[in-house]
Amino acid sequence: MVPGAEAVASGRDRVRASGWDYLVIVGWLAVLTVLGVVVRGVLPPGADAPSALAADAVALVLSVLPVWTYLTLTERGAAQATWGKRRTGLRVVAAGGNRAGGARVAVRNAVKLLPWQLAHVSVARVILEVEAPVVIGTTYGLSLLLPVVSIAMAWRDPLHRALHHRIAGTRVVPA
Repeated sequence: MVPGAEAVASGRDRVRASGWDYLVIVGWLAVLTVLGVVVRGVLPPGADAPSALAADAVALVLSVLPVWTYLTLTERGAAQATWGKRRTGLRVVAAGGNRAGGARVAVRNAVKLLPWQLAHVSVARVILEVEAPVVIGTTYGLSLLLPVVSIAMAWRDPLHRALHHRIAGTRVVPA
């Protein structure tokens, strides 16, 4: 048996680790907010609103991609854990308990952050008034449904594997 193959991280520890990591994410979002206020202050009055595609790209490049990079680089690194996971004694491994490779960790975090990007897309469409309500509602609904399904999967699975773990072939275990 591979070391750590039967170990299961508690839901409480995983929530605590997420809380610590959200401090990092909120810090980044605060920096973006300040930059946004500064940029908006230097734009000429009546500047054209960005296209929906441009708004999607900005949200992806400035918020989702940096968070994905933080999660991916730290979880594929030597500690196999983000700052929050290190603080709570957790690490990300492949499903069998071996070290998760970079591709697995990258896929894991892309799936994990998909609802966040879907929410960005739907909110941008509302703000820019460019899509039909059914498209906005469907996109936003998926952004809410995916985390609920993922949490339900983790809750019911003996190894607490959420959707992103099942797709990527990973799980979180005690360090």
